[in-house]
Amino acid sequence: MAILNLRFSGMDRRGVLSNIFERFRRSTTQKDYGQEVYGVIIVSRGSERSKKMRSRRSILRMGKIGKIIWVLPLILLLGGYGGTWESFSSQKVLYVGMLLGSGGLGDRSFNDSAYAGLQEAQAQFGIRFEAVAFTSEEANLAALGRFAQQKYDLIIGIGFENGPNIETVARQFPHCNFAIIDTVSQGDNVASIVYREQEGDFLMGVLSAMLTESKKVGFVGGMDIPVIRRIESGFKQGVAYQDSSVQVVSDLAGTFTDPELGKSLALSQYAAGVDVIYNGAGRTGLGVIEAAKETGDLTIGTSGDQRYLAPGNVVGNRPKRVDTAVLILVSEVRDDEFKTGTRSLGLKEEGLSLGPFDENLVTATMLEVLEVLKKRIIANDIVVEIPGG
Repeated sequence: MAILNLRFSGMDRRGVLSNIFERFRRSTTQKDYGQEVYGVIIVSRGSERSKKMRSRRSILRMGKIGKIIWVLPLILLLGGYGGTWESFSSQKVLYVGMLLGSGGLGDRSFNDSAYAGLQEAQAQFGIRFEAVAFTSEEANLAALGRFAQQKYDLIIGIGFENGPNIETVARQFPHCNFAIIDTVSQGDNVASIVYREQEGDFLMGVLSAMLTESKKVGFVGGMDIPVIRRIESGFKQGVAYQDSSVQVVSDLAGTFTDPELGKSLALSQYAAGVDVIYNGAGRTGLGVIEAAKETGDLTIGTSGDQRYLAPGNVVGNRPKRVDTAVLILVSEVRDDEFKTGTRSLGLKEEGLSLGPFDENLVTATMLEVLEVLKKRIIANDIVVEIPGG
């Protein structure tokens, strides 16, 4: 039995009643219909009518589906509130479901950034959310279907692996809002957010060319997919822009989830004379950091701040702001302005960030160079090409 005991006590009564209404509304869509739910509301401030209710407890009892008995006189509450059904139900709590990409939470990269976006949306908008790990295709489809069946307000898939799953379930539930981040899915009720990664990767190529002493830098990517090829291409263009004499060695791991393989590839590159590796491999990239720590060489990441993993070896990062994309999507649903179709985020939209960097490795002069080039990219004075573009 669950007890909901809410006091207005100076709180915005509209928000409180909205929460109550949404809580009860959603309880009828959950699978646990057998649970008895009691809502106890104590009204301590308001109109004369609400004052008369101070010592009264209005109880709503909900039994099994099909046997829901309304005992709570919500109409009286509306009278004390002075509003309408529409005026507070429109402020309902948003429910967001997320299917993470391969690698899962703890990758200190893509998935962690997505989860941080949910947490920030909760802090800003008071959402409730559930994030589910990427496992088998059957389980992934089941998770998305469950979110839709329970009428979640927004359902998000993270990464290219979830693109087909989002398309499949979105067709089955045309009245639900779906989104995919970092790839494109088709559907009239689907929003796709992709990134112009190559813009930030160009700048990291410039930085690597300024840092290398051996005139040999490397790239370790995850799977051989378009997004990784864009990262690799942007990086190579940046290296060549800054110093055409610097050689680039490139390897793809074929996975985002194998740190041992990442370490092996990185150790081979370092042994061949590479002294800076650009790491775009998700959890696999944690092995690149371990290799840099072992050899005393440098690495730059495409994820969150990982300097603490190997101080003095991790130069900094160029994170893809998956959290920004999540916040954009949630705010659109909250404002009833959900935009379907495909859009891209780059430096201009703050979909990519630079740094933070190790100030003992990256000088003020280097940062100035990066800032000037960043402004030129935003102004389209420098156009970073994409493979096949």
